[in-house]
Amino acid sequence: MNEMRLLLFSLLAGLLCPLLFSALPPWQPFAFGFVLLLVFCCLRPAAAVRPVMAFLLAFCWALFSHQLLLDRRLPEALDNQRIQLSGRIDSLPAQTETGWRFLLRDVRDASGQALPNMRLHWWGGEPLAAGEHWRFEVRLRRPRGMRNPGTFDYEAWLYAQGIGAVGSVTAGQRIEPAPGWGQWRDRLQARLAGTLEAVEGGRRLLALLTGDRQALDQADWDRLQTTGTTHLLVISGLHVGMLAAAVFALTALVLRYLPLRWSRPQLWLSAPVALLAAAGYAGLAGMEVPVQRALLMCSLVLLLKLWRRQLPAIELWLAAMVMVTLVNPAAPLRAGYWLSFMAVGLLLLGMGGRLHVRAPWWRWGRSQWIAFAGLWPWLLLWGMPASTVAMGVNLLAIPWVSLLIVPAALLGAVLDLLFGVDLLLLLAARLLNLLMLALDWVAQWGAVLHLPFPGWLAWMIGLLGVLIWLLPVGLLRPLGVLCVLPLLLPQHERPLAGEARVVVLDVGQGLAVLVQTARHDLLYDAAARHASGFDLGEAVVAPGLLGLGVRQLDLLLLSHADTDHAGGAVAVMQRLQPHRVISGEAEQLPAALAAVPCTNGQEWVWDDVRFRLLQAQNEGEDGNARSCVLQIWAGQRSVLLPGDIGKADELQLLAQLAPADVLLAPHHGSRSSSSYAFIRRLEPHWVVFSAAYHNPFGHPHQQVVDRYRELGSEAIYTGSAGAVSFILSPDRPLVPEWRWRDRARRFWHE
Repeated sequence: MNEMRLLLFSLLAGLLCPLLFSALPPWQPFAFGFVLLLVFCCLRPAAAVRPVMAFLLAFCWALFSHQLLLDRRLPEALDNQRIQLSGRIDSLPAQTETGWRFLLRDVRDASGQALPNMRLHWWGGEPLAAGEHWRFEVRLRRPRGMRNPGTFDYEAWLYAQGIGAVGSVTAGQRIEPAPGWGQWRDRLQARLAGTLEAVEGGRRLLALLTGDRQALDQADWDRLQTTGTTHLLVISGLHVGMLAAAVFALTALVLRYLPLRWSRPQLWLSAPVALLAAAGYAGLAGMEVPVQRALLMCSLVLLLKLWRRQLPAIELWLAAMVMVTLVNPAAPLRAGYWLSFMAVGLLLLGMGGRLHVRAPWWRWGRSQWIAFAGLWPWLLLWGMPASTVAMGVNLLAIPWVSLLIVPAALLGAVLDLLFGVDLLLLLAARLLNLLMLALDWVAQWGAVLHLPFPGWLAWMIGLLGVLIWLLPVGLLRPLGVLCVLPLLLPQHERPLAGEARVVVLDVGQGLAVLVQTARHDLLYDAAARHASGFDLGEAVVAPGLLGLGVRQLDLLLLSHADTDHAGGAVAVMQRLQPHRVISGEAEQLPAALAAVPCTNGQEWVWDDVRFRLLQAQNEGEDGNARSCVLQIWAGQRSVLLPGDIGKADELQLLAQLAPADVLLAPHHGSRSSSSYAFIRRLEPHWVVFSAAYHNPFGHPHQQVVDRYRELGSEAIYTGSAGAVSFILSPDRPLVPEWRWRDRARRFWHE
């Protein structure tokens, strides 16, 4: 490895290393070490010290940057407080089913104190536009998300974007409209949208022209995910790079054949024009990480051409990676960072030395195979699904979009905006419609694979296997195939016979509990589906169960039909296909679930673990009272899952209940439940409150918490601890197996 590559690797390692820490160390001692090395290097020059110095310098910069980001978060004194503030709308607001979601920058409170950038939601609010200055009344919260195995890390996502607070708007007043220069994107989009209305579904083209993701509906996104073509309908690094190359070539052509007075080398004009075009297009996309990568690599290539220098492609790739991470050391917390850079790196690895000895069709086919196979480990790492038909579809779809749709759309947009000629723009919209029709047909034969993360050791072995598999030299490929097997056949630890694992997931204001025995899986409740359309069954419960090794459910038990308990059931059923569905309010659930009623006293045994159903009322309008209660025994250890029963229902079931070591607090700890008689009968050592952090209902109620404490129970709150797991075993002490917020903690987590 030459010195340049070693220095770049050292810089990148130093920038990435802090992301492994659960708590951020101070940067000053490492800066002092760097100074000592610098003095040593000045006194006794040594090439071997330079990579260490590069690592320390990058490490200190990353620590310093991360500390600045953490310091910019909402002060704890303002957490869950309602205040008045003002700020400017940043980027295009997103319209939801219930209002508007948007980013606010340049934020100040009523006293003029600066506040961090924040992500807000305005239920039923007025239309907003980027650049407008507003005054809002907001209930603010520090950036906290639900913490579960195998699920999306919302806190990392917020942190990577520099968002230091989230909140809900209760009232707003526009102070001033966006300045003229700040409205250009809105005006551009409005003008193009008006033209595209002439074609049915023509608004989809705005996703490629202005980066407007709302131009695609949910059916479009599902179709793209099933066929593995999501990257084609956003402004991606591929499109930015191709635009830069096209503008560079076009400018050079114009200078060569048209009688223009340009006395300097053609490159001096072609390179800046190409870079400006790429930067403008990237600006429309909001400068996401894949676009940053493409823009930086284009910039480096063009600068090297201007200086008449040439660097190996691997060094350009490393330099772009270092520069993106230098600008934002939190960028690696986004999946797009790794998928974008790894796609390019894999192509450099797999196509090395073969570009000039093979036919174009071979090179194109192999590049798609490399992307298809090489990115699988990275999709697994980020909990993202993979399409079985992605390789074949992309072989045709990428040229269709990149060579036909994007050039026609960009040139057509220019002609429409400058001269009012819309023929080319409408042609691009029709070409996109043809692509979507083809993808709709292919989606019938494709499937989306959701594989669980197999653990770090198995993942690294699998990654090594994929790299061996893609090497130009084929002698080691059988070894690569063996190494990949842990990715395809992940192994997860399960309870022994006679034991049960009980995992209370962190689903905010709702409930979802996984019960595992040696060979069976049961889900008690499926969390909520909110009015905004956000489905926790799809976003949290199903990925969480997949991360815990569940492939299919033996039983989905829905305590009752309230949306915070059964709202996510349809999404869970589609992903995990339970053999049976039982509910206390079976008739109130969607017919697709085919739920059967809960039967009081019903019992069964799985792997020497006993289960029993109880129900206080089997009819009536009070859904809480009809909750299907589940009690589980592993030897003498027991857990009780009571749904939302109230005090009267507790008294009615009292005689049928047995003592329980672990109790899920009824009705999320509401004051209407958890009577003294109920707690004394169960004598729980642990009580778990499944409730959202700072929820508007005040769950759990302080009187209920005090009551459990008075009677000797130790409390765990999913809003604070994240998901929590217990192992019920006759031979083990009963303590939490883990609390996910502590087990998977990183320094950006609350």
